[in-house]
Amino acid sequence: MKTRSLSRQAFTLIELLVVIAIIAILIGLLLPAVQKVREAAARMTCSNNLKQIGIGLHTYHDAFKKFPVGEYNDDNNNWGWGTAILPYLEQGPLYKQILQAGAVVLVPGGGPNQWPGQSSGFNIDGLNGSGGTVGWTSATTTGANTILSVYQCPSDIWPTLSNNTYGKTNYLAVIGNSTPGSPGCGSPLGSQQNGALRLSRNNNDTTVVSIMQITDGTSNTAMVGEVTALPAGTSGSNYTVSNIANIPIWAGGNPNFAGCDGTHWSNYFRYMDVNYPVGLNTGGNSDYCFNSQHTGGAQFVFADGSVHFLAKGISANTYQALGTIATGDAVDGSQF
Repeated sequence: MKTRSLSRQAFTLIELLVVIAIIAILIGLLLPAVQKVREAAARMTCSNNLKQIGIGLHTYHDAFKKFPVGEYNDDNNNWGWGTAILPYLEQGPLYKQILQAGAVVLVPGGGPNQWPGQSSGFNIDGLNGSGGTVGWTSATTTGANTILSVYQCPSDIWPTLSNNTYGKTNYLAVIGNSTPGSPGCGSPLGSQQNGALRLSRNNNDTTVVSIMQITDGTSNTAMVGEVTALPAGTSGSNYTVSNIANIPIWAGGNPNFAGCDGTHWSNYFRYMDVNYPVGLNTGGNSDYCFNSQHTGGAQFVFADGSVHFLAKGISANTYQALGTIATGDAVDGSQF
């Protein structure tokens, strides 16, 4: 019998091109889906961070019957609410390290709406009551340098360190709306602000808020919201990707900003106001707005501990009402 030799033929060039084209199409179809899943996971992590921050603020309130002061003074290098709630974010050792380094005591005392009590002569802006900046310029630097995942949104495009030194945050306090006052040195004293976390305009105005004072309702009052970098070259913006020295810091006011200028103020607080809508990323007002890398809006933790996504299209009046604690403004709950 004759045997027949079988030879295997190679793929033709056309067949190879067809296979490559099919693979490319499949990748093109799958990549957006993978990116959506990845962003959904990042957004969920971000939401959980805000939830933990809300629990931290409430646990602090349970301990001291008041929320912490937003920031202790309007100068740079001052500790803020992000430091005060460290023990309730499973960061007790870091908090202890900061206290041992000589930082100001971070608990309320004194009068019903003051923190801490100035009646005893304690100067909140001094390590020993004699004045000077309370910050992270010496021994406390190692504390402020710490990168804390609970303060960082996975979707963010900023580096993890501000000025290559200090741990960043993507979550800033709601100072209220812009009535009365305006950003910068013209903004009102803490006792005149209408948000849940207040900026102390000087050593003797460390106003704090209790839940009983939130008469608009805790479910209708935002406390902390997301922030992120703005597009490079945005007119008037200090918070582009390239300006890493200006990235907000979880510990308090960024030492890159001096005094009570508008850029320092907006580095630790933002407005919820018709003039500063969520997601605004053009013009000088964008520095005072909440925004995120999530599509279409940003997430906020409310005074009742719930987390909500506020879309760019939210009613301006509703958005402004959510930023205040006791103005009596009507809130349309269907928008969040």
